Amino acid sequence: MTNIDRREFLKKTAATTLGATFLKAGSPFIANAGNLDRMPMPTRRLGRTGYQASILSLGGQSTLEQPDRLDESVEIINRAIDLGINYIDTSEVYGDGISETYIGEVMKDRRDEVFLTTKTFQRTAEGLEENNFRKSCERLQTDYIDLYLFHYVNDMETLNTVLDRENGAVLAFEKLKAEGKIGYIGLSSHSSEVLSAALDRYDFDCVFLTLNAAGMSMNRPPAEARTFLKKAADKDVGVIAMKLTGRNRIFDTGITMEQSVGYSLSAGRNGSHFPVATGAIGITNVEQVEENVRLAKQYSPVADADMTRLEEEFATG
Repeated sequence: MTNIDRREFLKKTAATTLGATFLKAGSPFIANAGNLDRMPMPTRRLGRTGYQASILSLGGQSTLEQPDRLDESVEIINRAIDLGINYIDTSEVYGDGISETYIGEVMKDRRDEVFLTTKTFQRTAEGLEENNFRKSCERLQTDYIDLYLFHYVNDMETLNTVLDRENGAVLAFEKLKAEGKIGYIGLSSHSSEVLSAALDRYDFDCVFLTLNAAGMSMNRPPAEARTFLKKAADKDVGVIAMKLTGRNRIFDTGITMEQSVGYSLSAGRNGSHFPVATGAIGITNVEQVEENVRLAKQYSPVADADMTRLEEEFATG
């Protein structure tokens, strides 16, 4: 598929896909495991991109970044797509390119079925297109990345570097976008302060952030996450959540996977609008894909009082 065709595909998907359809937990239809494939995956609009992303997305870490796990990884990726996951996230640094390589083995046949994103640690423009971006595309077996992100921008100095108008990586990103090689520009960060400053300084299409009952990061209060999410919603920035379980620390408090998913997908809502479009989760095996998809297809919004209770459970756990 050419770059122009890819853009038209995404526009068509955004225009024809219905908004999120939520199923109540305990639905008798979904309770039968044999119905998992037939149930629709809820979707949400990914900010200004207009893309209707599955509320659960496939993260490129865990099994997908480990050496000698190609066959297992390909099985995981194919099963995820079969079950309705249409958003895949990875990075050039996951397994030092292993994750992109494994995903590429599926993308060579199923590229048109997903919104594909990857990230770079390159901070300056020099060499980014010829080295980082080109190598990512080769590993992913594609000539077009839907969303390209600055990876792990966690301090103001790094933000200043990537956004520098003399030689910042942003210059290469803008060139790639103008050439039709990427669709959208995003930022990955664990800091609410950096993310807020980033949206003030640049017209980012999407942000990829830590979002769980522990807060925006492991040492920041959840209230900061809510404040930032409102800002992102006001600017129509697509929000992708990561580390829904706080690197599994949340489980130590007794909070379940179902509660973790529900919390992150419900965070920052304003009336019926949910700024969080999708939550990316790394997968260990196919069984885990199916269990997480089941939770996504049973998802229903979490009440404010229950959100507060989960935050308090983590804080005291």
